[in-house]
Amino acid sequence: MKRFVGIGLLVGACMFSSSLALAQPEQQTQRGPWVWSLGGGAAHQFESDLDNQGDFSSTRWFAQGSVGYGWDRDTSVSLSLDGGETHYDFSDDTSIGGGKPWETIRNFRVSVPVRFSPAEDMSAIIIPSVRFNTESGASLDDGRTEGALAGVSWRLSQTFAIGPGIGWFSELGGGSQVFPIVLIDWDITDRLKLSTGPGPGASQGPGLTLSWKATDTIGFSLSGRWERTRFALDDSGPSPNGIGEERSFPFAVSIDYRATPAIELNAFVGAEFGGRLRLEDRNGNGIQEVDYDPAPIAGAAFRLRF
Repeated sequence: MKRFVGIGLLVGACMFSSSLALAQPEQQTQRGPWVWSLGGGAAHQFESDLDNQGDFSSTRWFAQGSVGYGWDRDTSVSLSLDGGETHYDFSDDTSIGGGKPWETIRNFRVSVPVRFSPAEDMSAIIIPSVRFNTESGASLDDGRTEGALAGVSWRLSQTFAIGPGIGWFSELGGGSQVFPIVLIDWDITDRLKLSTGPGPGASQGPGLTLSWKATDTIGFSLSGRWERTRFALDDSGPSPNGIGEERSFPFAVSIDYRATPAIELNAFVGAEFGGRLRLEDRNGNGIQEVDYDPAPIAGAAFRLRF
């Protein structure tokens, strides 16, 4: 063994609701000590009503690249860069804080996943990262936050590993967020697997993915997770230089196609539940919070390893 399933939580790096960025750190392969990857795609959240405050939809594109060096299967370090944009389309009658709260949000992240094995049948991962989430027109530095994820996993059998983890991230508007993580890697059968980590195309929120390998090249997965993203706003709109936030619980079903060991494609459909938009002033004081109805989502992503 000692294979460790990475964490699909990169809070604030990107949004499942409007993208599924390929944020998952690379697993070491048998091709050599160096592993490179490129990924990207797009996703759309369809129109949803905003609790008597109008309606909105969103569209996102994203791209990711990483390079990693592995001393062996269980010991590696990687550098991952990803970014993208989310465009929000609010209806003319939207009134959050007195108008349309924001338009296009930029997302960038730099992370350095480090993997190692402290003991037999035990794996550990540490992922420090710096993130920039801002509206177009605002300074990137205004949306800068830092943090790290860390966790350990014990291989209790040939098919089951589990362990605890913790995450800490600074917050826009002051303060920080600390949260627990549970790492699971369970091969229920030769073709059925339950794990933490990325859903279709990967995402930022903590959750679980149940995947089924129908053939050597085609698989299906069901993913559910929690999403929360905060971003700095520009000097116009209802809250100049303020802070925006989106929260939701997305669920998605995907079809995954592995054309070759180095090429992966997937397409997904699903819905977001419990969605909420929040507008704050520059100090993090709430101005208005609005729930939105369940919203369908759909998209596609690709990943290349070489």
